[in-house]
This record gives sequence, structure tokens and C-alpha cells, in this order.
Amino acid sequence: MGTTTTAALLACCALPCLQAAGYEPLEPGTVRIWDTTQKHTAKHYAMVAWKDRAAWTPVAPGTTDYRFRGDCALEGENFWVSLHSSRHDSVFLYAKTDEQGTPGRHNELYRVFDTPNGLRNYGSGSQLCRILKNTPQEVVVQSEAITYERGGFKTTVTTAYRLLGGKPWLEIRPVKQADEQGMHGESRFVLAPEAAGDGGDFVDDCLKRPANYVCRVPNAATMLLDLIMDDDTIWLLTAGQAPKGTRLNWPGTRFYAGNAPGGWHAGWSRIGEGNCGRVWTAPFALFAGQPVYIGIFRIGYWHYQHVDRKVAEGKPVVLHWRVPYTRQVKSSPFKPGGAWHPLYPGTWRLVACIDGRYHTVPVTIAAEQAASTSLTFQSPATGVLEHALFYLYDRTDETPASVWTPMDVYRATAAPRPRKEKD
Repeated sequence: MGTTTTAALLACCALPCLQAAGYEPLEPGTVRIWDTTQKHTAKHYAMVAWKDRAAWTPVAPGTTDYRFRGDCALEGENFWVSLHSSRHDSVFLYAKTDEQGTPGRHNELYRVFDTPNGLRNYGSGSQLCRILKNTPQEVVVQSEAITYERGGFKTTVTTAYRLLGGKPWLEIRPVKQADEQGMHGESRFVLAPEAAGDGGDFVDDCLKRPANYVCRVPNAATMLLDLIMDDDTIWLLTAGQAPKGTRLNWPGTRFYAGNAPGGWHAGWSRIGEGNCGRVWTAPFALFAGQPVYIGIFRIGYWHYQHVDRKVAEGKPVVLHWRVPYTRQVKSSPFKPGGAWHPLYPGTWRLVACIDGRYHTVPVTIAAEQAASTSLTFQSPATGVLEHALFYLYDRTDETPASVWTPMDVYRATAAPRPRKEKD
């Protein structure tokens, strides 16, 4: 039998007591912190730690003084946050694709520090994760990005990630050297509900803008909806109100996005309309000292339809919904080229592009209409209806309590709170 040295015992005691329980599906209404027990430093996009989940260990609720042996993974109601150790990319967000918790398509969560000498320094993977709160109902983990030096300026972007049990959103707080929060949207459209001058939706189509164009969303915007074609997902980006007098990098806007030539098309090149040679690759929100929130909505929350036919103002238009994406999306009930229908009753918004201008038509989908594969509406203008966007926006009395809408998330997170009167 071998002899254990004192040094070996001390080294062992310095590590957390790990008993690999392996992954089991999350109990609804709770959140968890995982130690993946391995550090993943190579460049990756998929959640590479998932294949070794049998070796994962949960960080026991109530434990905050903890040193991670591997990477830190945060598990929410319908998503994962990977605070990995790779310096090649930033934090990753993944929507769950089934009841077993399987992570799906990645969303890279860019964290940015705007340096005094005019550089935009990005924070990559995590060099240190510190648990601030750890209960089954709420976890908060602070992450320091891997420190690097660029342009003679040293940067360690530090942000905190907060998850709540049963809630389909992630809260990101700026801590140190954190000015902007982006996400790898990779969508054809920038969509900001009710942000246009006429009260309609603000929409910008990357194919109608030159490469490297920067879309500065009107200041009236309260959120951006990022429409991901190849995973039938909406990523919602919203932020708390900036305090009065806050100096923003770009006065007049809180949100913006860049049009990237040659960016990954995220399925928009596979809808029968040719190559989508550029995308809005990264919508950003300015922290302005306030948290940023990202909501996760997957399968059946939105639809895109190419139309290309003449319409007349005030006359009825009938759209027969068809699935445009030519590949099967995991866990989706809709087949490529087959019929589509909204999955949830509620307040939907139809955004019709007629002769290059966008017109918004609110539509209430009752429970008995949710299975309908067609929609009839009155045309808001005369011209050629190029395409239409259709998405769930808010709830009605018929919307199931288990279904969250973008407005539910906004009201619960970033909506202005009424001031309390002083006694």
C-alpha cells in the first residue's frame, strides 16, 4: 500500500470536495451551478462540456466559497450559460432543446470595455468565477474575463450573471471595465417593437444596407428581438433605464447592430431566396450602469414569410403560412416546406414590408385560432407586399401561464418601476 505525503494531503484539501453526481434534468422552477470538472481552453462554439456531463458535479446550494476545478456552467429554466476558459470567444448562452436539458445553438455574449484611448476591448472566456449567491431559486456568479493587453491598455472585463428559478431570462450586470453587452445575433433583421416614429415597429433589413453599416436603433426602443432562422429562436435583448444625465457613447440610442459582410447567415441563406451574404452579426446594448437582460424563446414564437404580391390599402390579404427553412429544427413540430401555425394564443404583431416600407398590424390570436395555418388582415398600404414578419408580443387572458411573452420579460426586468412615495 502506498504512502500519502503531507504535501499531497494538503494539496487535496485545498480543492473542493468533488463527488461527481453527473447531470440530471433540472427540477422546474429552480436553477443550478455546475462544476464541469474540466477546463475547455480550445476554440469552440457548441457546449463541448456536455459530452462529459456524467463527470459534472453540482455546487451545493448555500455554498459560495468555492473554487472551480473545471469550467462553471449555470443552468436556468430553459437555457445554459457557459463560463468557459477559452480566450478565443466570450461567454456562451445556449437554449435547451429538450426535457433532458440538451444545449442547442450557441449565442455568444460579447462583453466590451470602451477604453479611454478609443478602443473597443472585448472580454473573452473566464479566468475566475466567484459565486455571490447560490440558492435553488437564485444564483449569481461574477466572472472575470481573461486579462489581455491591447493598444497599451490592460483590460479585465468583469460581469455578473444572475438566474432566477422558473424565469426564461438571463440578467447580466456590469461590475468592472464593462460598458456594452452584445450577443451573436446573426439575423437578417433588426426588430424593435413600437420604436418607430408612428408607434409601429422599427425594422432594418441587412440586405438593404451596405456592408459594415451600423444600425443605430431609435431611442424609443425598449428591446430588440433577434430572429434566428436555423433554430426557430427569439433572443430578446433589453436593458434597465439609464439614470438621467448618463453620458452614452452614442447619444440618442441605447441599442445598435453592425452589418457584417460574410457573416454566418444562421439559416437565412436556406429559405429559397438566395445567399444572405451579410447579417446583423451582433446587436449591442449599452450598460449605462444598469443590468442588461436576455430572454430566450424557442419554437413557434415567430415566423417569416416571403410574399411578393400586390396588395391594396384597406383590402383583405390572406397569407398561407409555410415553413421557409429547408432543414429540420430539433424538437420543432414543423416540417421543412410544410404548413406553419402560431403555437400560442396572445397578442401578435404582423410587420408587413410593402414597397420597402414597414407597417405594423397588431393581431389577436384566440385559442381556437392558434392552429390556423392562414391569416387574414387588412392591408395597411397599397403596393407590393415583399415579406412579412409575425411574432408573439404580449399575452391575453387566453395565454397559458406557463408561456412567457417578450412583454412579460420586459415588465419583469427592465420596465421602469414606479417611485415609492416618501412617508
